[in-house]
Formats: sequence, structure tokens, C-alpha cells
Amino acid sequence: MESSETMNYLAQPAFGQLLGRLRREKGLSQADIAGDGVSSSYVSRLESGHRAPTAQAVRHLSVRLDVPEDAFLARSPQMIPALLAEGVAALEDSRHVAAVEALTAAAEEAGDVAPELLWQVLWNLARAHEQLGEHAERQKVLSRLLAVGETLNSPVLQVKALVGLSTCAQLADNPEEAVALADQALALSERHPQVSRADEARILLALVAAQSQAGRWSEAQRHAELALEIPSGELGPLRAQVLWTAATVAARQGHTDQGLARLEEALGIADRKESPLLWGRLRLAAIPLALRVQEEVTSQVDQWCREAANVVDLLGDRADEARMKAVQARVAFHRGNLESAAELARDVLADPDALPHQDRMRVEILLHQAEIGLGRPDEAVAALRSVAERLQASASLDLATEAWKALAEALVRAQR
Repeated sequence: MESSETMNYLAQPAFGQLLGRLRREKGLSQADIAGDGVSSSYVSRLESGHRAPTAQAVRHLSVRLDVPEDAFLARSPQMIPALLAEGVAALEDSRHVAAVEALTAAAEEAGDVAPELLWQVLWNLARAHEQLGEHAERQKVLSRLLAVGETLNSPVLQVKALVGLSTCAQLADNPEEAVALADQALALSERHPQVSRADEARILLALVAAQSQAGRWSEAQRHAELALEIPSGELGPLRAQVLWTAATVAARQGHTDQGLARLEEALGIADRKESPLLWGRLRLAAIPLALRVQEEVTSQVDQWCREAANVVDLLGDRADEARMKAVQARVAFHRGNLESAAELARDVLADPDALPHQDRMRVEILLHQAEIGLGRPDEAVAALRSVAERLQASASLDLATEAWKALAEALVRAQR
């Protein structure tokens, strides 16, 4: 084995960047990892790239940071591209755990690689975490991606990272943070014309989703309309998603007919072969709207259910599977199959991180409605009232109104 004195450590500034990142991840200060022969000022000069590491210093730092000494070794220039290729191949084969393993290894070894290559590693790692529903891990990776985009001085790449971070904040039920991140992306796009109209649409979609979650419906509607103004020829398949988002905002403001019309337009332009997952997700979105407008399970709704289920079974992620069950629960409820509706709703709620907070609240409302209808009113009424009060206290007034209305309707139905 090669001796410590001749080991090939990372060159500066890569060594310092890795040292600083490892120290911050451990929550330690520069003074915390100093010691005999390694002063805090020396640690500072190492991290800034102004001093080369010695073998003695590396041995000391590896102990203080509780990492193997070879974490600081320079690697073969071919290792990162090979791990990236393995990770991307696994991602394309829907082997998401294998993709995370390969891409995480690549990210850990990427101390001195070109930032362009590091971007590719981290972007695909974020995608793999997203497919697994690992939102906290994805957020950490996207934060590194944002830093890489800043290093490259690329507004386009910064925008992509900010949009992803906004989505993560929504999923963590931090709507104001999500709005701030999307606003930051929008400001970048307005200053830099190289940001494409498609990326501008993605920013607006993230902003609408965050503002909707925060109950800022007039702002959400304004940004949805701005997204609709982007020529469809510059959006491609994304046009269907823009229509879907505008439909959701219209429906939440009580314009259900307009919402359903926009969603039907989106369904008409979505291409099953080109974007099968979007095609299926649009059907999942259309079903609750159709039930709200028509108040019955039509043959069209049945068809959308079957089509969406086929796509989700083949291509869906954890969130898609939860949405599918939530839709099936709603269909069962409208058919009067209350036991089935309650069972499906409980399955969705058993996975607390699969859906955003507002979607979970709608499923919980449905569960308590079904329980009241099943003749278990006392506990379910108290639970539904508690949900409505919590939503009202958190300023989710539209959802609170939905919960109070559901409570009133369930009580009337139970007394028949």
C-alpha cells in the first residue's frame, strides 16, 4: 500500500473546497478541527486554497472529521464520467436506488472535476432522489447545483436549480420560501434573455403552485395568465402543463367550468407517445374536476381512471401512486362505496411524505366524510372539525372552507 507521505492528495483549490464542505456538513468550525500541528489559521489557508496539505495534516483532519484519509485522494479522471454514465443508465432503466448510489459516489469524488461535469452529476442525482420521493435529499443536491450554476455564471442553470428548490419547499409545506425561490428565478429570467421561454414557463408554474399553496390566489391567477400568453410553439409538451396549472387555479377560485375546459384542452394536446407520464397525470387531474362539475362518475371518468392507472403502474413514482389512490378514493366515495373510499384514503395518509400538505389535507377531509357516512359520526365529525379549524388557523382559507362544507354535507347525508 502506498505510504501516507507519497499519497496523491487533491490539488488546491479542490482540496480546500472539499475540506470546507466536509467541515460544514459536520457542523464544525475551523477551530473545532484544529489541533496539534494544525492551527485554525492553517485550516483557513487550506480551505482558501492558499496552502498545500501535508500528509500529517490530512491524517489529523481525517480523524477530526471522521472520514477516511483516502477521501482527500486525487482520483482517476475517468472515475467520475464512468460513475455518471452508470447512474444515468440506471436512471433510464428506472433503477432509481442504483442511480442514487452511482451518482452519490460520483458527487463525493467530484472535488476537482470541471464544474460542467459536476453539474451533470448533481442534476441527475437530484432527478433520482425525486423519483424516489426523497425530497430532503433532493433539496441538498439542488443547493449544491445552485452553487455550481453561480460558479459557471450561468443564469440558465441557476434558474433550473431555483425552480427545483421551490418545488422542494412546497413539498416541505414552506410556501413562502417556495414563492421567494421562484421569484428569484423569475427575476433572473427577466434580466437575462438567454433563459428560454420554456424555462420562463417552468418558473411561472412553480410560482403559481407556491402562491396557490400560500393562498395568494389573485397573484397565482396573474402568473398563470402570463404563462398562458407564452406562444405554444415555444413550449412543446409543456403547453399542456401550463393549461393544467391554469385549470387548477380557475377551479380553486370556483370557476370549475373554465377549469375543466382548460384541462380538456390540455388532454387534447398531450401526446401519449411523446410524454406518457404527463398524459397520465393530466387524467388524474381531470377526474376530481369532472366530479366537482358533474357530481357523478361518468363513463369518461371511468376511462380516465383506467388510462391513468396503466401509466402510473408502468412509469409513476411514489407521488403518482399516492395521487392515483387519492383519485380512486374520491371515485369510490362518489359511487357510495364508502368502505373502499376510507381504506384507500388511509393508505394514502399512511405515507406522510408522498403528497404535498394541501393534497394530504384533501384526502384527510375525504376520509372523515366517508367515516361519517359509515355511521361512525362522533369521532369523524370531531376530526373533520379539527381539520377545518387547523386550516383556518393556518390561513388556508380555501381549504378550510372546503372542510367546513364537507362537514355540513356529511352531516346532512348521515341524517337521511
